[in-house]
Amino acid sequence: MMLGLYTLPQWVLLFFSYGFLGWVWESGYVSVRQKHWVNRGFLHGPVIPIYGFGAVAVLALCAPVAGSLPLLFFSGMFWATALEYATGWAMEQMFHVRYWDYTNEKWNLNGYICLMASLCWGLFSVLLLRGIQPPLAGIITALSGPAAAMLAGALALAFAADVAVSTREALDLRRLLEQLSASRRQIARLERRLEIAGVFWEQDVRQALNGLRREGEQAAGAISLRLEAARERRRKMLWQMSRQLEQLRREGRLHPGLTGPDQKVIQQELSAMHRRTDDMYLRAARVLRRNPGSTTSRHTEAMEELRSLTGSEA
Repeated sequence: MMLGLYTLPQWVLLFFSYGFLGWVWESGYVSVRQKHWVNRGFLHGPVIPIYGFGAVAVLALCAPVAGSLPLLFFSGMFWATALEYATGWAMEQMFHVRYWDYTNEKWNLNGYICLMASLCWGLFSVLLLRGIQPPLAGIITALSGPAAAMLAGALALAFAADVAVSTREALDLRRLLEQLSASRRQIARLERRLEIAGVFWEQDVRQALNGLRREGEQAAGAISLRLEAARERRRKMLWQMSRQLEQLRREGRLHPGLTGPDQKVIQQELSAMHRRTDDMYLRAARVLRRNPGSTTSRHTEAMEELRSLTGSEA
């Protein structure tokens, strides 16, 4: 089946070729900045889809103006920038995380795109059509129809499996961020309730609460050890709060009708803590390590806590 200049398998191979080149570029660039190897991207495999889709879009939409360098530059810049904005917005809506963030760059639009990145897209478009595409197309079109179809099919199957696994990890990251944010809000509400009741915190209670805010920072070793240490600190802190609530009830300093719901909240927090398994944390950690510059505006404190617990600080 012909789709313009190329058959469907050839378009698929072009997508993976440029997705791979984008992965080489991004992984190399980020690794130099981080001073250690970073397998950059949303996926596990050596492909960054936005580069593949961007290249295919430029090939399909900008080929008619390839003879004019200014038109090629600006049309490539426009289409690639539009794709980057749409992709960044959609991924943040789905996963509550920005996998790239230009907020601190000059002339950015909502942090999804910026002028410098757009100019780079224009330059890449020229390089793609004028430099890379001719020899790459020669290699791909030299393959026989059955060979191209088989190779494209195998790559597509591997890609689909990677997307499924990586999406699960990203959704785990979203769930963890939501749960940690909710937990922090509940604990803050209980703290305020106790403060309003006039509790003069004992030293060990203060230390427990401060330990919660710093959980993971002092725990060393494997992620599993950090997580268990953090859980133990959280259990102690919740137990101290439960004891204080009961003491307030006995002393008549807090209405009995309020302590019951608060004790229920504490039990719910203990249950939720154990539902957050090590595997969920490990999958989320893999996402953060592949995307060290990722941010979130909805769960900022939870993101900091998660990075500390999993040793995946930016």
